[in-house]
Parts: sequence; C-alpha cells; structure tokens
Amino acid sequence: MSFIRFIAFSDVHMPRYFPLIVASINSLLSFRPDIILLAGDIVEQGDIEGYENIRFFLRKKYGDETPIISIYGNEEHVDKQDLFKTRYKDVIWLDDSFWQSMINGSRVCIYGSRGSLEKLTTWQQKNMPYLKEIYEKRIYIARENLMKLRSSCDLLIFLLHYTPTFITARGEPENILKYMGHRGYEKVITETRPDLVIHGHSHGSKELYTKLGFSHIINVAVPASQSVFAGILRKEENSASLELLSPPTLRKLYK
Repeated sequence: MSFIRFIAFSDVHMPRYFPLIVASINSLLSFRPDIILLAGDIVEQGDIEGYENIRFFLRKKYGDETPIISIYGNEEHVDKQDLFKTRYKDVIWLDDSFWQSMINGSRVCIYGSRGSLEKLTTWQQKNMPYLKEIYEKRIYIARENLMKLRSSCDLLIFLLHYTPTFITARGEPENILKYMGHRGYEKVITETRPDLVIHGHSHGSKELYTKLGFSHIINVAVPASQSVFAGILRKEENSASLELLSPPTLRKLYK
C-alpha cells in the first residue's frame, strides 16, 4: 500500500492568518508530514520578504529535509516569480510543472499550477486580455501532464491555487464564482484521476471537501478552514482513501 502524510494550506496573506497557522500546526502534536504543500497566496501583494516567517517556522518545526512544495497564487505576482525562486531556494516551486520523489517506498508525483479563471476581471479584460488564452491553454497542459504522470506514479497530487470546481467554493456569492476558478478542470480531473486535488483562493467556502470520480478534492484556504489541513493519503490497488486529521470539523476517513 502506498501512503503519504501531508500538511497543506493556502491564503495566509502574511501576516494576517499566520497566528492560525502556528496554532493549528502546534495542535497536531506528534504528527510529522512527509511533505508540505502550499497552494498560493502565502503572502500579500507580492511581498517577497513576507514569505520568510512561514518558511522559517516550517523549517524549525519539521527540519530541512521535509520537502516544501509551493505554487504561485494571484498574490505572488507573475513579475516576481523568479525573485521568489531565487530568495527561497529550499522551496520547490511549481508553475505548470511537476515534482516527483520516492516517499515511503512509493513514487509520489505532484503537478502544480496557478490554475485558471472562467472570466477575466474588468481590469484584466482591459489590461491583460491575453490571460483568457493562457487560462484555457493551461487546462490543456494540465491534462497532458497529469495523464502522463498517472501512468507512472503510485500517488498523484494536483496542486493549484484557483478552484478547479465550484463545489468547493459553495458559500461564495454565485456572481463571483467565474472569477474564482474554472470548471474546465472537472473533466481533466475525472479523466486523469489524480488521487488528491488541493486548491485555495475561495475564502468564503462552506464546503471544503468533495470527490469527483476517483479524486478527493480539498479547499485549503485558511480563511475558510481556520486551520491547516493535515492528513494521510493511502492507495491500495486503484482506490485512494483520505484520512483527515485537521481541520477538526472534517476529521474522518474519506473513501
């Protein structure tokens, strides 16, 4: 059986929700993750130095050997992506790319992307209309990569910032959902069957877990969960189970 212990969170908007991160991680007591997954918007307004406190806390808590996998959210501005990479070289940054490693005797693969929006904001339509094409192309690229990884990976995780389904954004005003994510990923998920999909961005969601086909999906935005997500992803034959230990409101075994 393949398994991996993980901690995941997003939308800390440093330093706004940092106390919640510290308190919820400290409450996990003896739980030690094999991997830490950060789903974007860790900082606010491209604040590169703001990332340091979260990185330092995680390294002090779990050591230098625990992989930290991070993607960019809308607050990690595109024009500063290279600066984040240069400043935090011990963090594995994914941008429509993947990382893989042998963990607990199994090949674990993580594909990371900022994700896509169905509709551009008024400002984007005026100043960055080319984003529409980028967002649509990103869905295709994700499908191609996930399909290839699925054939060679024991455990496959899809990590993105924007919501890939509106189910885990329920609770948000309906008129803003198209500005929060893209449902085109739903078909990608059902076709490529990642074992776990992790996203953020939706602060007001009341439904933080769902399942599409064989894939568990969690919204790890701290403003919505008021906690980090901690759990164990297990796979036996073709079926993955997800045991969540945190947040407390979602603590159970999902099959």
